[in-house]
Amino acid sequence: MAERVELAHAGLERLAAERGDVTAEVIARYYAAHPGARASFERHGLDDVAGLEARMVAETVYLLLRWTEAPRATMIDQGSTIVHHNDTLEVGPRWYIGLVDAALDVLLETVPVAALDERAMWADVREEIARFVDSLRPEFMRTIDPEPLVS
Repeated sequence: MAERVELAHAGLERLAAERGDVTAEVIARYYAAHPGARASFERHGLDDVAGLEARMVAETVYLLLRWTEAPRATMIDQGSTIVHHNDTLEVGPRWYIGLVDAALDVLLETVPVAALDERAMWADVREEIARFVDSLRPEFMRTIDPEPLVS
């Protein structure tokens, strides 16, 4: 576990040093992959869509960090959040993991090609988060996108 935390810290520090605020990059990739999500941000962001986008990107990057540090505690924190996003905000599993994917895409561009252990760690984290989101489906009141995120 300690190695994952060290790799995550190093990766996120590198991301911050090389890219600074990645909000615009992450959101652009997210909307490209999930164009319908833009309307959701506009509806829920009210008069501050950019502020909501920035908060969601920051929360996603924090999720990635916390997942490496304390995955079980992060599951507890995120469990009700994911269900709430699905049922109340109509942000289904694909849109949820889509923001994780967009953040990871930007992050992975800063990971050296030879850093196979870090790349593998981030792939594992993504898979673990997707499996966790899928595990919450029985708690959803709404079925927004029924296809599992992992096979």
